[in-house]
Amino acid sequence: MEIYKHLLKSKKVVDNYFREKKLCFLDIETTGLSRKYNHIYLIGLIYFDERKDNWYLTQFFANHTDEEEDLLNKFNSFIEKFNLIITYNGDSFDIYRKVRVESPYIDIKNLKLKTIEESLGIFREDEYSGKDCINFYYQYMSRGDFLLKEKILKHNYDDLYYLVDILDFFKLIDDMKTVSVNFNNHKMVIKIKNIIISGDVFNISCNTSFIDENINIAYYQEGFNIIWQSTSMTIDLEVQEGLVTPTKKAIFLNKKIFPYKFQLKDLSQYMVPDNIILLKVEDKYVMDNIKNIIKKLVYYVKQQ
Repeated sequence: MEIYKHLLKSKKVVDNYFREKKLCFLDIETTGLSRKYNHIYLIGLIYFDERKDNWYLTQFFANHTDEEEDLLNKFNSFIEKFNLIITYNGDSFDIYRKVRVESPYIDIKNLKLKTIEESLGIFREDEYSGKDCINFYYQYMSRGDFLLKEKILKHNYDDLYYLVDILDFFKLIDDMKTVSVNFNNHKMVIKIKNIIISGDVFNISCNTSFIDENINIAYYQEGFNIIWQSTSMTIDLEVQEGLVTPTKKAIFLNKKIFPYKFQLKDLSQYMVPDNIILLKVEDKYVMDNIKNIIKKLVYYVKQQ
């Protein structure tokens, strides 16, 4: 069993999300998913060493499956100093789970780590998958080929190194769910908390940055309503379901439910009739349309 320690450049992005936490980022490589028949052969961590004032990436590697117990014992001793473990598709603070919850708000084709990285402009050279590394590991055990070992370690290193950087994915999502409007000569920020579709009602829950205890608006009209009290805003829209292509389901509204002054138009990439505004296609919200409707509604009730 061997331990490799690498000095890293600063990972200040962590400070934007976690403060006063002894945390580490964790990634493991196994020979399969069965607890009974498979083995952990590599564990990697990224962490900040306060004594040395630097970020490090440390890898625990078993040269043979017989060394798994030794690897786990040394890893367990090492991990005791941390009170928060961050993973991708693991347990504890799992970035994958949080990305999955937020994925309807952003247009990505899947939730693979490399796909998330690419959405942030990260394109790495690692051409091997975890499955490839399993084959490499078995070959390494039988042949002792150092180059195969290097490929495995490099794959794990890259997965970990960029795992820290994809925390910025949540900034991307936050921006996608944020609307800025001018209200009474003040910039007001509206943040979408949640969207729920129930029958023919499309419900949007928001928080606003504009703190005014006197705001108490309840506006009801056939087809839509808005309730706005202090920093809490709820919008209900009457919607319909149909096909935007021969195979893609969509949730949409007929813009005729709004007063003529709204002057809405569909901002999606799809070709739709002039009176249709798409709100959701398959499992993805059409955020440009949703945010535009929120803006129009705020300006409208302000004038009433």
